[in-house]
Amino acid sequence: PSTVVSSANLTMRLDTRVKLQLLYKASIHGFTGAAFHQRCDNRSPTVSVGYNNSGFVFGGYTKQPFSQSGQYVNDDQAFLFTFNGENLIKYPVTNPTYAVRMIANSGPYFGGDLVLVNGSQAVTYSNPGNYYNFPAAEMHGNDLNLTECEIYQVEGNTELERPWRTVTWESKKRTELIESIKSYKPTVSSVTQPRVLLIGPVGAGKSSFFNSVNSVFRGHVTSQAISGSSSTSLTTQFRSYSVKAGREGKPLPIILCDTMGLEETKGAGLDIDDLSSILKGHLPDRYQVLQYITGH
Repeated sequence: PSTVVSSANLTMRLDTRVKLQLLYKASIHGFTGAAFHQRCDNRSPTVSVGYNNSGFVFGGYTKQPFSQSGQYVNDDQAFLFTFNGENLIKYPVTNPTYAVRMIANSGPYFGGDLVLVNGSQAVTYSNPGNYYNFPAAEMHGNDLNLTECEIYQVEGNTELERPWRTVTWESKKRTELIESIKSYKPTVSSVTQPRVLLIGPVGAGKSSFFNSVNSVFRGHVTSQAISGSSSTSLTTQFRSYSVKAGREGKPLPIILCDTMGLEETKGAGLDIDDLSSILKGHLPDRYQVLQYITGH
């Protein structure tokens, strides 16, 4: 049996492409059906996890939202599980029509075969062989007293499963990329130097990004733009930076423009009117944001 299983561990064992959001923790919210339903009804899909003193970690998954209807609900994707050390053992539902039952005075109720927080008590009800087949000794070691019960909502992961492009970062490739930027020419002949506007929330790394680009082309580490860690924007001016290729080199054919960070608080961060003026080319370099001059 496994004694410690975190949400990250569960994610890795169940499906690395998802995230788990904790909805209910019995030791905090109470070992009652009412507390469970208050926090978990109408939420799906979910992973329910039980813990006992013998060190077993076990539970079930359902795509159906919990309720207090008293009815069985169909779920052909439901399964029970237990951990054997680091290994996850799954027991799929054998009769999907009775996969989950919605009982008001209990926690997760998997077909009557496995019930967590049964009867609003810190206990497990176990009766395998009806709609799920599992060895009780393997599932929970025949220890039906719960020390904890947790319910997680399964959320989709917005991270890419794999990089959106494959780049071999070798010296030759680095040189090719640098040269392609140096020799870049705008497709519109009237534009001599296109401007790249760096915009994002406070702490996104806009100024740090410029410093990194500048350092690469200068050939040594520079910190021309003010950067660091702060709850408010360290950048208080609109800045237009020309980057040179080397100490005595020619300016690159692009200009990087740095701005204040965006903030949720009204009246803080980059103002939408200032952003509009930047895009129209109306703000000069070193334009000072008004609120940082007046203190309002």
